[in-house]
Amino acid sequence: MSNVVFKNEEKISRPEISDNIRKIADGLEKGEINLKAGEEAVKLRPSSSCEFEIKVEEETDGELSLEMEIEWNSNGDEADLEIG
Repeated sequence: MSNVVFKNEEKISRPEISDNIRKIADGLEKGEINLKAGEEAVKLRPSSSCEFEIKVEEETDGELSLEMEIEWNSNGDEADLEIG
C-alpha cells in the first residue's frame, strides 16, 4: 500500500516545466530534492542507486503524457523523507 506524501498539479509553460525538471535533476545529483507547494513541503534524499522509469502514453482522445518515475529504498538510520 502506498501513501501520497506530496502532490502538486498545475498548468505551467514549457520553460517553467523544464526549469523544474532541471532543479529536480540538480537535487538528485546532490542527493537531496526539496519540493514545496504552498504550505506543503517535502525533502527527499534518494539513495545512490535508483530505479528510473520513463513512459509515454497516448489517450484515446489523442492526449499524450510523458511520465518519469524514480524509485529507491530507504536504508540505514537516516530517514530518506522528511515532511516539514
